[in-house]
Amino acid sequence: MNHKLDITNYHETMLHFQELIGLNVFIQFPVITEQLPSSYEINLENIAVNFYSDEPAYKNILQNNPNNFIKDYKDPVILLKKSKLVINNIKCAQILMVSKVKNKDYFHSWDTQFSKGDFQIVCYGKSLAYPDTMTFVCVIYTGSVELLFDESDMLLHTIGTGILFSQKEIEAINAKQAEKIIAYRNNIEDLNINNRYSRLWDPDYDQQFFSSTDEYPYCKFAIKDYDGSNNQ
Repeated sequence: MNHKLDITNYHETMLHFQELIGLNVFIQFPVITEQLPSSYEINLENIAVNFYSDEPAYKNILQNNPNNFIKDYKDPVILLKKSKLVINNIKCAQILMVSKVKNKDYFHSWDTQFSKGDFQIVCYGKSLAYPDTMTFVCVIYTGSVELLFDESDMLLHTIGTGILFSQKEIEAINAKQAEKIIAYRNNIEDLNINNRYSRLWDPDYDQQFFSSTDEYPYCKFAIKDYDGSNNQ
C-alpha cells in the first residue's frame, strides 16, 4: 500500500536527516537540467521519521490502513527504507556535494531569487549515486511538501527511548549500501554542475533572510526579498 502524506507544516520535526545512532541517510536529487522543475523530487533511503500520534501523518496512515503496525505504539519513530520527498512550486534551489573521493566540493545553483514569505527546506545525507559524498540540497518554495512511500518499506525504529537496531545491524546496513554505490561506478565529474556557489550555504548569511514564527515554528521562511545580486 502506498502512502502520500502532506508534511508541509511539520517536516522539520518529522524527518531525521541527521541520524544520531550512526545509521546513514542516503539522498538523491533529480537529474540536473537547465530549467528547474516546478516540483522537485528527492529520493531518500534509510531515513528515520517521527510519527507523533497527535499529528495528521500518523492519523492518515491509519485511515489508509487501520491495521498498520503503528497503531500499537504511541509516537513511534519509523525507518523508511525508501521514500520520496516532493516539494511543490519551486522558486530556486542549490546543491552542494562534498566528495571525500575527489577531495573537492561541487556546487550547483539555479537563479536564486525569492520573496518574503517563501519557504526553505534543506535536505542532506550521503549520496545514493557517488561513494563517500555528502549531498546537501536547499530548496526555496511556495507550495506543499509531501512524503511518498510504500508501506512495505516501513520498519519500527524506536519505541520511547528504545532503539530497535543493534550496532551490528546498523553497520551492516551502512556497508551494504556503500557497496552498492561503489558498484555503480559513477563519476561525479560527469555531473552537469555549473559550479555556481550560493552564499545561502553560509549559515550567518542565510539567517539574514530566513527565520521562523509562532505560526510556522518548525518551517523556515523568507523575512525579506532577495534578488540574487549578492549570491556569488
